[in-house]
Amino acid sequence: MCLLLPLQGVGGAAFAQQYATILYRQSELPHAVPVAEIDSVVVRDVAEVDATYFEAPKDTVYVAQVRESHWKGKKVAFLGDSITQNGEYVTAYANLTGCEALNYGISATHLAARNNDDSNAFDKRYNKMPTESKVDMVIVFGGTNDFGHTSTAAFGEFSDGPKVGKYTFYAGLHRLFKGLQNRYKNIPVVIMLPIHHGTEIDVPEYIIGSNSSITEGTNPTTGKTFREYVDAIREVAAYYSFIVLDAYSYSNLSPMTEIGSGTSGFFKDGLHLNAAGGKRLARWMYPQLEAVYEMFYDF
Repeated sequence: MCLLLPLQGVGGAAFAQQYATILYRQSELPHAVPVAEIDSVVVRDVAEVDATYFEAPKDTVYVAQVRESHWKGKKVAFLGDSITQNGEYVTAYANLTGCEALNYGISATHLAARNNDDSNAFDKRYNKMPTESKVDMVIVFGGTNDFGHTSTAAFGEFSDGPKVGKYTFYAGLHRLFKGLQNRYKNIPVVIMLPIHHGTEIDVPEYIIGSNSSITEGTNPTTGKTFREYVDAIREVAAYYSFIVLDAYSYSNLSPMTEIGSGTSGFFKDGLHLNAAGGKRLARWMYPQLEAVYEMFYDF
């Protein structure tokens, strides 16, 4: 069955007129459910439903407004480590939005250079990405290796600033963010906090005891927890007033939930995303980055 239903003034609902272009049978749906943010409803196998909705034919009809991404046809550059290089979330986001994804992920790289020869660190290579006139948004997604590798920069403190030749985590963040701010004055730069590091690769984020106790792991070089690394990224990003997506807290991606389950729902190895994990992260990013577009561009 395929219908085209205008929803203006139907039943007891004060819907604006929207035309349905995606309709199909969906037997698992409940009788009538409002569809979030799109002035439409879902109805199922009933002649009448609550007065808030409208009379429906005795069949399942999904009525939805087509929503095209603002980023369709736009160029989005992703600066990252192996989670970006592997491409799971990058490809999923490009498929969702229709954007042209430019992948600048390099495996095992850090946000902050450990020394002058650490040329692949983010704060050393951000200027190899396209200039402002050739890209529409930049997304920075890193930090897991700064914590996870034993060979890492000293942690430092916020007051280190962007001083050249000072190789601390804080100084590297300052150099990276100040450099991005100067390079991309008129387009959005989005800092995405790293997802949980987990317990199975490199330095463990958490240590699970035999009695199920949970202790935060620390990097042996800096003595800092992963949470402290994440907080430092957030702190320096706030200083430069960058948009921050908190994937650490709110992406619903945590490798700890898969330990001992015998499944790999979203992770390949306890750290790197699989295809399902990439899709989950991309879908979480989608609405937030639509709002970012509306901050910077006419629509």
